[in-house]
Amino acid sequence: MLEVKAVTHQYDKLTVLKDVSLRVADGECVSLVGASGAGKSTLGRLILALEKPIKGEVNWNGRPVRAVKRKQLYRDIQPVFQDNTSCFNPRRKIIDSLTEPLHHLLGLNRTDRERRAGELLEMTGLPADVLERYPYELSGGQQKRICIARAISIRPKFILLDEAVSGLDAVVMVKILDLLKDLQKEVGCSYLFITHDFGAAGYMSNKIKSINVNKEDEDEKENI
Repeated sequence: MLEVKAVTHQYDKLTVLKDVSLRVADGECVSLVGASGAGKSTLGRLILALEKPIKGEVNWNGRPVRAVKRKQLYRDIQPVFQDNTSCFNPRRKIIDSLTEPLHHLLGLNRTDRERRAGELLEMTGLPADVLERYPYELSGGQQKRICIARAISIRPKFILLDEAVSGLDAVVMVKILDLLKDLQKEVGCSYLFITHDFGAAGYMSNKIKSINVNKEDEDEKENI
């Protein structure tokens, strides 16, 4: 499904990724762990075809991601970022932000979008009145659930979770991690779980890859 092959990337001659490789198969969750500055988010941008690696390949179902039409790529791959605000327009209600992919990527009419929005709230454990609120009226945990709901709304094949639980308190973080695990079973998608937290990585996956700019290691763990 997703294959990163010997990728190296630089910014102004500063190497941020060096010879990184990984695979994420159908239905699998792979955790990618590294400290700040290790290039984790840069790898995410390469996977989303927002940038092109200096060396190496990023392939989706055997094709370079940059060769896949953007609409099809983002129909298959959806991100959840650390910064919740990237998901929201502060001037628009939650229903508008939540249903935007349903309109642009699936072409659903308003009635079907609203019906699907209700299903997504139920799946993510949020009350129906959230749809008529604005982002600033939601807690951080509620915002994160909406970001996740938006990502799964089109039932993608792959979700890139880039520090998706960073900054949440421990109780909320565990609830979000449990939600992600439950939703993966329901939706049937694959995850790349990018984090600096080995505990969260182990909780999500038994396949953990650790990277930094000078070295990369992969650990296969049966029981974490």
